[in-house]
Amino acid sequence: MKINKIFSMIVVVVAMVMAFNSYGQAKYYPGYVIVLNGDTLKGEIKKNPKREFDNFTKAAYRKKDGSEIKTFNPTKIKEYCVDGVTFVSRNVDGEQVFVKRVSKGVANLYESQIEVMQMNDIKVKSDYYMEKQDGGFVRIKSGKFKKQIEEVMADNEEIVKALEEKKYDYDNIVELFNAYNKTASN
Repeated sequence: MKINKIFSMIVVVVAMVMAFNSYGQAKYYPGYVIVLNGDTLKGEIKKNPKREFDNFTKAAYRKKDGSEIKTFNPTKIKEYCVDGVTFVSRNVDGEQVFVKRVSKGVANLYESQIEVMQMNDIKVKSDYYMEKQDGGFVRIKSGKFKKQIEEVMADNEEIVKALEEKKYDYDNIVELFNAYNKTASN
């Protein structure tokens, strides 16, 4: 009798652990893929909430549940969107990668993620890039942050003043770009 109770408890614990683990695993969300010729494929894109880095390396697309899964790397498509978040293919340091668009407007802000080894542990590091409608794709360096931003956003006196007063810095870069794009004319 005691063995049956112990076995039952083990079964319940294992079932709970499996249910908890499946909750955080990758799932498919509404989205689209824009292929190199400009065609848009609407369907579902795989996303793993526990490991966002995967979205910076590939896009797993399917038309609907149960259909064939196609995986695209950054050299095969222009962009894709999953659950309202857009990833765009860009050349970073000579390599085609996906970058996440975190602010859209006259000056787009992108985040890139790379895996780096720190103290025998793999960590994910983020870098930011900006792209103005009439300019190129440029990495924003934390040491040159103010100078780079002032050049790009010189047409907005309020933003330049806020930078001078140190209201914006590298740590709240997304807020800065959102404020600029909200007031900038397209």
